[in-house]
Amino acid sequence: MSIGAMSVVGGLLLATSVPALAVTATDTEVRASVYAPAEDTLSVRPQSLDVGSEVALAPIDTEAWEVEAAPPPIESSVAGVGSVSLIETPRVVWPVDPSRISGGFGGRDAPCAGCSTFHDGIDFTPGVGSPIVSLADGVVITATESGGGLGVYVEVQHNIGGQLITSLYAHQQYGSLQVSVGQRVTAGQVIGAVGTTGQSTGPHLHLEMYGADGVRFDGLAWLQSHVTG
Repeated sequence: MSIGAMSVVGGLLLATSVPALAVTATDTEVRASVYAPAEDTLSVRPQSLDVGSEVALAPIDTEAWEVEAAPPPIESSVAGVGSVSLIETPRVVWPVDPSRISGGFGGRDAPCAGCSTFHDGIDFTPGVGSPIVSLADGVVITATESGGGLGVYVEVQHNIGGQLITSLYAHQQYGSLQVSVGQRVTAGQVIGAVGTTGQSTGPHLHLEMYGADGVRFDGLAWLQSHVTG
């Protein structure tokens, strides 16, 4: 009985401690262990692209490309603000509806006491309260309700064609100013409204224009040749 019991116990120990394949294998061929890591047999083939003989690759003509440097900005000094850069603007618009004009640039009979006999600007009469817009991109250098004979007025400096141009919008309504000194504006942006402040005989926009030398020129002729939309 004790020999038989020992045989059974030995068999149990063998069954629980030795892998089954090691006991049941009957062939004598050497084989890899089932516990050995598998070998990576993945083979990666390089990709290729076949192009038909009828496809022609056109060479790039390097002579067809031109590179132009952007024009340099104009540096301007704004009182109380300091130096500002004015980027050249390609768009110029009418400040108001140009279909009604009551006074041109140049010599004239003084229309009121204290009015000059040489008109420095153009008088547009689109109607009281009509919006006034900046004629081009720029920076506001004056915006005041205490402009003496000019009444409520705004000045904007622009870089147009590489030249420093200033536009002045006078006789605006009190309380209508929409801009302040140092503010950047864009072409067509509302800056105020038509009024009759200062030395004025009726509601109108008095528009003056001048260059870096401060000399006024005919704004109507200039706008007719520069307005783009």
